[in-house]
Amino acid sequence: MPVFYAKYLSDEEIWRKIDKIVEERDEVQQLLAEPEVSTDPQRIPELARKLHDLNQKCLLFDELKSLVKDLDELAGMIGGEELDEEHELAPLHKEYTDLCRDKAGQVYRTLMDMGLLSEEIEDETDLAILKFIDYAGPEYAWRLGINIGLDVEESRRRLEALLEKGLLEKVPGNMLEGYHRQKDWTKHMNHTYYRITREGRHYLRKLRRGLDDLSEG
Repeated sequence: MPVFYAKYLSDEEIWRKIDKIVEERDEVQQLLAEPEVSTDPQRIPELARKLHDLNQKCLLFDELKSLVKDLDELAGMIGGEELDEEHELAPLHKEYTDLCRDKAGQVYRTLMDMGLLSEEIEDETDLAILKFIDYAGPEYAWRLGINIGLDVEESRRRLEALLEKGLLEKVPGNMLEGYHRQKDWTKHMNHTYYRITREGRHYLRKLRRGLDDLSEG
């Protein structure tokens, strides 16, 4: 069972980010123990504040790890049995599942606040790219950049990121006969185009429904 229910990142990828924060906490702690640092009045306050902040976050991570461990042990006790409401361990399993999900949500928001889950969000430029391709059809990096107002490198980087998320897919130019009916169409047959996927359209529809709900409210 997933712990984080992230949009794009797996649990393993998120745990790796958490482990790096724990490693950073340990490094700061070790640094504070070094004689040349522990006697430096200029470095001590900053490092102490950083350690306090990291300790608060690591405490939250440890609480989640403990809950996940307890839930796994409980699942082991249940074994392969089907867990229905009549099962004697069902109330305890539900309690731990709810606690785990709540704590995972806190950890997820903490990582978002730290800027460590940028893969999980699409900013206004990403949304502009998706909306443009959904409206205008497949496009390649250079032309997209002109329409959106990006240089070609950023356009390509953002397209690849949306590709990895499954919101776009690649299609060779020679598969797009009938699209872009300009006179210079043949010059662009060797470009790789990006078109919106079913998941991408579904994502935009969800956003539009959310905006409609807000306006109605």
